[in-house]
Amino acid sequence: MIAVVTGTSGFIGSQLVDALRWRGWTVRRLLRAGTPAAAAAATATPAAGTPRMAPLGALETHVVDLARPDALAASGALDDATVVFHVGGVTKAQTDEAFRAGNVAPTRALLDALAARGVRPRRFVLVSSQAAAGPATAADRPVTEDDPPQPFEAYGRSKLEAETVVREHGSGVPWTIVRPGAVYGPGDRDFLPVFQQVAHGVGVYPGRRDARLSIVYLDDLVDALIRVGATPAAAERTYFVATESVSWRDVYRAVSRAARRPLDIELDVPRWILEAAGQAGDVLARLTGRTMLVNAHKVALGGPRWWLCDATRAREELGFTSRVALSDGMKRTFEWYKAKGWL
Repeated sequence: MIAVVTGTSGFIGSQLVDALRWRGWTVRRLLRAGTPAAAAAATATPAAGTPRMAPLGALETHVVDLARPDALAASGALDDATVVFHVGGVTKAQTDEAFRAGNVAPTRALLDALAARGVRPRRFVLVSSQAAAGPATAADRPVTEDDPPQPFEAYGRSKLEAETVVREHGSGVPWTIVRPGAVYGPGDRDFLPVFQQVAHGVGVYPGRRDARLSIVYLDDLVDALIRVGATPAAAERTYFVATESVSWRDVYRAVSRAARRPLDIELDVPRWILEAAGQAGDVLARLTGRTMLVNAHKVALGGPRWWLCDATRAREELGFTSRVALSDGMKRTFEWYKAKGWL
């Protein structure tokens, strides 16, 4: 079986590639032309010696222009694909157009290229986001797949537009949309500041410490993605994927236990300070040309009190289960950060 995977330089895509290869899939990773990952792939040389254990599946690298369906169609990277996993996208950008360019245009280009080459994979899997649906209205009313989407900021709107492209594309390729909750695990940078704060005995909560979010560990998400690609009944379906509903207090406590470092100071940052920091981040981005970790889009995403979704459909139709609890997941993530020198 052949899997085509985008976003393989990210922590979700890279883990998906490894998991598929260990299951015996041939994996074709698509790298954006002009990126550091593409340049590294072009100059990489095979490692000396033979590893004691190696994945069963082969790995191919294709450097392509994901904004141009003609370039994709000419490369042949999609030929004979069993499943296309479109994981790549943009989570940080300075403008609405930049989000659309990173999340909508590549989705359309992939589908157009499949149609141009006459390739009809078993499934086209789009990794979207809960941001495309919007937050819940109450702690006891998580968002479901049947609720009308209500994104309220640029990132969520761009992911919803990408979903619309998938649903309405005329290529006839069977599709599945996956909307993960907040994803954490080895390689993630969004939760890294939490670990860095806890390392100094500090917990700075982004708004309210009792705000709740649906969360999923990286390995559990990857398992769900592979199940989606292998389950015939998942065609033309949308799934939320999350394993736990936790508060920000729960997250910091789990990191504190993993690091064996008590929190000496805990602060709820007022909303007006967060908004000012977001505006400052946008100003710096315009001056430097680099998107800041704290910006208006990120602050907007942190505003709602309940980022909660219902993963019942994934459990019932895919057999998806939670294998990694918050405490264990945070411990694994902490140990990875330490080993890589991130902490």
